[in-house]
Amino acid sequence: MGRMAVSPSRRRGVLAAAGTATAGLALAAWSLLAGSGAAPSAPAPVSHVDTATRACLLTATDAGTDTTGTWAALGQVARADSGHLIVQSYRMPTGVKPAAYVNSLIRMGCSTVVTTDDRARSAVAARLAERPVPKVRFVVVGGRPLTGATHLSPDAVSVRALARVVTGAAAR
Repeated sequence: MGRMAVSPSRRRGVLAAAGTATAGLALAAWSLLAGSGAAPSAPAPVSHVDTATRACLLTATDAGTDTTGTWAALGQVARADSGHLIVQSYRMPTGVKPAAYVNSLIRMGCSTVVTTDDRARSAVAARLAERPVPKVRFVVVGGRPLTGATHLSPDAVSVRALARVVTGAAAR
């Protein structure tokens, strides 16, 4: 078996390419490590969903309710809160156990549950009748007041009123 002959110019080309690649890698590594001399910082979080406060609007129907105004006010509260508040809207399906549905919202991390109609209000009342829910606020918009919940008339729904309740500054 014979050895294959490589021309001197081809050998120089291969060595030059290998040298250039090595120098490029060394320069890239040096620039990454040198930086500002400080230790690298942790990357910014991709999402704050698990750590943010969550306010949940619970409705059963849209007819005859103040859903639109309440939802708009909750959205404004969230925008003013610089990303520390997430607002979500849930429509309670027919045929579910009302207290169990409210329990699912609590397990999903809703720290405030806002209702805008009688069926959703009844679901919260059924849940509160079982036992108090520490660290969760309930807001009933319209209808009759409910023990254990903040009551707001549809005319009193405002960004300021909801912000106080959602952040815990208002008495329950």
